[in-house]
Amino acid sequence: MDGDNRFVDFMQDGGGEMPFAIECVGNEFVIGKSALESATQKLAPNAFANIFDTCKEMRTFRFAGRDEQLNKLPFYAIKHYINKILQNCFYGVVGNIDSNVSKLPLVFLFAPELDTDKKLFISSPFEKGGFQNMCSISYHQLLLPVVMGTIPEKQRAKVAIMVSVDKNDLLLQFYDAETKESLMDSIRIEGQGSDPRLKQAKDLIWAGLYSYNYQPREPEEDILREAALRFLNSNVRMVNEELCMSDGSMQDYCLSRDDLDMSAIGEATRLVSHHLNEALNHNGLNVSQCQVILVGKAATDYFENIFGQMPLAYPAKKVTDKEKNLMLDRLLGLVRKADYQVSNLFASTPKAKDIPVDSKATTVDSELPVEDVPVPTSADKRKVRVMKADINAKLRVNDMKGAYAVYDQLKGWIAQKGFIEWDEELSRLAETMGGLKRNEKKTSERKEKITSVPQSVSDSPKKVPVVDMKKIRREFHRETADIKALARTGRKDDARIALDKLEARLHRDDIHEFDTALADIRKEYCLEKDVAKRKEVEPVKKKMSEAEKLLQKGLFAEAKRKFASEEGNSEMAQVCSKLIRAKRNIASYVSGIDSVRRSRNMTSKQNAIRELENGMALYRQYGLSTLEIEQLIEQYQTI
Repeated sequence: MDGDNRFVDFMQDGGGEMPFAIECVGNEFVIGKSALESATQKLAPNAFANIFDTCKEMRTFRFAGRDEQLNKLPFYAIKHYINKILQNCFYGVVGNIDSNVSKLPLVFLFAPELDTDKKLFISSPFEKGGFQNMCSISYHQLLLPVVMGTIPEKQRAKVAIMVSVDKNDLLLQFYDAETKESLMDSIRIEGQGSDPRLKQAKDLIWAGLYSYNYQPREPEEDILREAALRFLNSNVRMVNEELCMSDGSMQDYCLSRDDLDMSAIGEATRLVSHHLNEALNHNGLNVSQCQVILVGKAATDYFENIFGQMPLAYPAKKVTDKEKNLMLDRLLGLVRKADYQVSNLFASTPKAKDIPVDSKATTVDSELPVEDVPVPTSADKRKVRVMKADINAKLRVNDMKGAYAVYDQLKGWIAQKGFIEWDEELSRLAETMGGLKRNEKKTSERKEKITSVPQSVSDSPKKVPVVDMKKIRREFHRETADIKALARTGRKDDARIALDKLEARLHRDDIHEFDTALADIRKEYCLEKDVAKRKEVEPVKKKMSEAEKLLQKGLFAEAKRKFASEEGNSEMAQVCSKLIRAKRNIASYVSGIDSVRRSRNMTSKQNAIRELENGMALYRQYGLSTLEIEQLIEQYQTI
C-alpha cells in the first residue's frame, strides 16, 4: 500500500499483469513475465509456470544452495516479495518480514476460478508460519458492489453471473445481486474457455512461417498468441506483417479472416446459452433477470459478443483496470476502517485440519460489510469535477479566499458521503494551494522591502510544481538498479557517470533524501567521485564473458539463458528480458510505419516515437548499437 492513499502494484518487469510463474536464482525469486519466459522457453532450470500443476510433482528446486520440495515454491517466493516491498518501498523503516510476522496485515484476494484446495495451498503455509493478522477473501465480495453500483437502479438485475476461464473451460458462478450470496452451484462448460478462432489463427500463422516452422513451436507460443489476438481484436480483413521470434529473427506472415471458420462462434453461443438457460430454469430464474460480469481471461470481445446475443437485464460488462482499481480502493477502505486488523474484519483463513471431505461445505468466503465504503455515482463524480474546475478557475485569477471556500465545501461533502476515491487528489490540491499562498506571501513581503525599484508583477500567480516523491522514489530504485548492473558487469566508468548525473539531478531539485543511499552505492561498488579524478595506471581490460558477448551481438535470448543458468546473474537475465521486449516493439514499429504513414495518425506517430526513444535509451545503457532505431525515429518524425 502507498501510505493511506491507495494500493500500488509492485512489479519488477512492468506491465499491468503479473503471471503466476516463478523463477529461483540463488536465494532470490522472480514472479511474473520474466519467469514465464524463462519457464516456457526453458532458459533456466529453476523457472516454473503452471504453478498449481507443477507443484504436484515430486521434484525439487535449488534455493540458497540446497534442494527444496516444489510445493514450498509459492510460499518462499511470495514471502521473498513481501520482504522486498518492506525493504525497497519502506526502506527497512518498519523492519523485515521476520520482525513483522505477527502484526503484518496480509490479505489474499483469490481469483474466481480457484477452488478451495488451491486457495488453501497458497494461504495455509503462511498461517502455519506464524502470520496471525491475515485473511482470505473471494473475488465476488469486492467486485459485485463495485459493478452493481455503476448500473442504473432501474436496470439492475436480480442475479449476478460471474464468468471466468479455468484452463480451457468456461466457469459460471451465480450470486444474488443484492445480498451477494451464492444462489446455486457453479457450472463448468468444458472446452468453451477460449476463442475457437485463436487456435486456428495461431496454426495458420505458424504454418505460414515456411523458413522457420521446422523448429520447435513451444518457445514461440506466446508470440503466436499475441499476433493472433492482435488480429482478432482488430477490424482489419487481412494482415501482412513481421514477427520477432524468440531467437530475435524477423519472420514474415500473412493472415486473412477468410481463412478462419467463423461458424465456430455460432456453435459456441448456442452451447453456452443452452447450459445457462438449463441452470437458471432449474432454479426458477431466466436470462432477463441476470447481469453477466466477465472476469479475467473471459473479459474479451469474443465472450462479450456471445453473451451480447442473449436478452440480459443489462449488457454484459467486462471487468477492466478501472473496476480493479475500485475494488482495491474498496478493500483498502475496509482495512483502514478495521485499523489494519484484518483477521478481525474478515472470517478467519480456513485451516487444512478443519476441512471436511465434502468440498461444498467449506468456503473461504466471508461476509463483508458491503455498504461500509460507498461507490460514487456518475452524478457524484460530475459534482467533484465541477467543484475542482471552480477551484482551479479561482486560483487562476488569484482568488485564494474563494478557492479555499470551495475546497472546504468539497472536502466536507466528500467526508460526509464517505468516499475515499479522491483522497489523494484533495491532498495534492491542498499542497498546490498552500504553495501558491506561501508564494503570494513572499511576493508581498518582497514588495514591501523593495519600494525604490518598481517591478512588474504578473496578474496570475506563479504555479508551484508539486513534487511527487512516490514517483521519484520508484524512478530512483529503477535507475540505481541499472547502475548496479553496470557496475557488476565491469562498466564502472559508465556506472559512475550515471550515478553522478542522478545525484546532480536530485540536488538540482533540492532533494537530499537519497544522499545516504547514493553514498552506500558508491562505497559498495567503488564508485567514489575522487576515483574518476585520480590518475591511475591504465587498468587491464576485463575479458567479456560469453553471455556479455551474446548481449553485444543482439542475441538476447541466448544471453539470458547464459546469465541465468551458467553465471547465476538474475539481474542481467531480467535486463535481457527487457531487451527482448524492446526488440519486439522496435520490430512492430518497423512493420507498422507504412500504416501510420497512410493514415496520418498523429497519436500513433507520437506513441511510436516515444516507445522507440525508450528502447534507444535502454540499448545505449548497455552499450548496444542504436543506429537503426535512430533512423526509424527520423522516419516517423517526417510523417
